[in-house]
Amino acid sequence: MSDAKSPLTHAQQARRDRIVDAGLALLAARDYDKIQVKDVAEEANVALGTLYHYFSSKEHLFAEVLVRWAGTLRTNTSRNPLRGTTDTQRLTQVINRSVRAFQRQPSLARLVATLETSADPFATEILARLAHTTNDIYLEAIHDVDRDTARRIVSVVDAVLASRLRSWVAGRSSITAVTDDLADAISLLLDPSSRDSEVRRSEVRRSEVRQTARS
Repeated sequence: MSDAKSPLTHAQQARRDRIVDAGLALLAARDYDKIQVKDVAEEANVALGTLYHYFSSKEHLFAEVLVRWAGTLRTNTSRNPLRGTTDTQRLTQVINRSVRAFQRQPSLARLVATLETSADPFATEILARLAHTTNDIYLEAIHDVDRDTARRIVSVVDAVLASRLRSWVAGRSSITAVTDDLADAISLLLDPSSRDSEVRRSEVRRSEVRQTARS
């Protein structure tokens, strides 16, 4: 397969890019499970055998499609810099951009959930690349803690994002609940004063409950 061979020529890379672009275009119109590999080959105007020369499976192809799509988040951030003045504000803003991107194309969120359970080795490898791409963008929003702590925070937030998106695409929660839960997670991880305030509010609520029970 091309991934294990010598570097692609310019023409080969252009052909491979065209196949990935075709997959992304089809995914904008229908769900992953409704797309056949031959549909992508036809959209890219290549033979089916040519497609399989570059991609070992449907999972491999669409994992690459996700990586291509993730690159648009960096373009978005470059064109529209984050305006928050704190790590909490900046990370919340860039995470919300990811959520809105999935909201515009829910088929992509369903694809992520599908690939996360795939045994295809290329899908596993490329999902790791996807996480690396997005996590690097999230890390750039965090300025005021050391890099190791920032990476751990981003890892936790990314896990919350993945979990809540799965609930959303399954119809178990709203997109508002996704953003609210992410905002809570980010605030708890990055804003100690917010966390302390929430603890105090919880203590007040518990005290009020006890007083009500005694009266």
